[in-house]
Amino acid sequence: MKPFNSLAATMSAAGLFSLWGCGTPARPIETGGTESITSIDDVDMQDINKAASGMLESLLVQGTLSGGKNKPAQLVIGTIVNDTSSRFDVGEMTYRMREQLVNSGQAAVVTTYGNNPEDATAQDAAKREAFLKGQTSVPGVDPDFSLTGKITQVKREAGNVRQATYTFRLTLTNLRTGLEAWTKVVDVTKQGTKNAIGF
Repeated sequence: MKPFNSLAATMSAAGLFSLWGCGTPARPIETGGTESITSIDDVDMQDINKAASGMLESLLVQGTLSGGKNKPAQLVIGTIVNDTSSRFDVGEMTYRMREQLVNSGQAAVVTTYGNNPEDATAQDAAKREAFLKGQTSVPGVDPDFSLTGKITQVKREAGNVRQATYTFRLTLTNLRTGLEAWTKVVDVTKQGTKNAIGF
């Protein structure tokens, strides 16, 4: 009996190792590329890339930023609400837009402005400098535009097929007039019965 038990144990262990070996080994892929995982109930990196690209193209074609008092236009990133069940950082979208706007000289993003500054330390330093110079406002900070937005979703099912539409909306407000200077909506719709690799 002992040889049989020993053989069975060896075969079981070999079976477990073969199961472990059947997984797909990790490897680098293009971020948001055609090999990325596409999930129905969540916003994926390729969705964020599509939204950022569509927003940026519209904003540049419109040429609204060139109408600012400052050259380049001073831009404040306001609140962008994620009103979906998918938890992700909306900064992933705005940073991709900012990178091209700032690096191309189209805009200068003010990070020390408002009640919730992106860089509170820099804001405090600027306020202290202005106070020591007897100034009532921080010199050089005179924003032209504010960017705000909202991301929403609509989900539907038919049998075992699920569908989700994520709507990305951004609005650029002229801070001197209080008027909406530019707005854009980008929809991303995904459908299927389960998550998949590639799209």
